[in-house]
Amino acid sequence: MRYVTAFLVFFVWVEAAHALTPLPDTSPGFFAGEWAGTGGQGTYCYMNMKIDGRGLVLIDNGSGDWLGAQIQWRNRQQALDVEKIIPLPFSSQLRVMPLERFTLGTEFNQSLKLTWNGHSDGCHLQKIDTTANHLTRARNVTNKLRSSNSAK
Repeated sequence: MRYVTAFLVFFVWVEAAHALTPLPDTSPGFFAGEWAGTGGQGTYCYMNMKIDGRGLVLIDNGSGDWLGAQIQWRNRQQALDVEKIIPLPFSSQLRVMPLERFTLGTEFNQSLKLTWNGHSDGCHLQKIDTTANHLTRARNVTNKLRSSNSAK
């Protein structure tokens, strides 16, 4: 009887733990959207990820010129898998140069790290919508703090 009880308790514990941990999201919507972030020495990075698995990567090293590539990607259980990199053609008018290689890694709390050469720490990117929501919340708190301090 003791073994049966121990087995049942273990089974309930495993099922409860599984219920608390959602399965990894494999939908393309998980990474679709606009991403932006910064890195050292004035670096700015931008990505536009379409739900159909296409995307665009732009990097400004701080010089005002862009390195760019189109990509094909997929969501592999909440890990971004870049399947193909298509460097953008050189354009002096748009100040765009081809981006031949880069690494894109998934980080904690739905953020990404983009690195493209050994001389840079890369960029940490977040979804622009998420950043905008945080900014709105911070501004609301700031305005409420100002109004409560001016009322005193």
